[in-house]
Amino acid sequence: MLVLLSGCVTREYLQAQDECAPSAYRQFPPNTMQVYVPRTTTVRVPTGGSKCESRTEDNRVKTKCEPEWRTEYRTYQSLEVIDTNAEPRDAVMRSCARQLCVQRFGNADCKTPGS
Repeated sequence: MLVLLSGCVTREYLQAQDECAPSAYRQFPPNTMQVYVPRTTTVRVPTGGSKCESRTEDNRVKTKCEPEWRTEYRTYQSLEVIDTNAEPRDAVMRSCARQLCVQRFGNADCKTPGS
């Protein structure tokens, strides 16, 4: 159910976590709500200046100018759905899985000899 993104997780640990999930979900069912979250984006804006390059071609001077740009950071509000029970539910699931691992393998990570 829950895939851990940090560290190496054994198949046995994931199995223990799957066994713990129903109880954790009963204890902390999903409780979703919409919230505004501040986000930042980058925008290129002209500085008002320009960079020009001149070169001689066929006895004429040709000048080519390009606008100069700078990067600005703009903050905006993003409407996102969050689960207010995700953190406590995940904590219960991790605790339960670690307890099962200790019972079955003698360590909290469900590591078997040679893994």
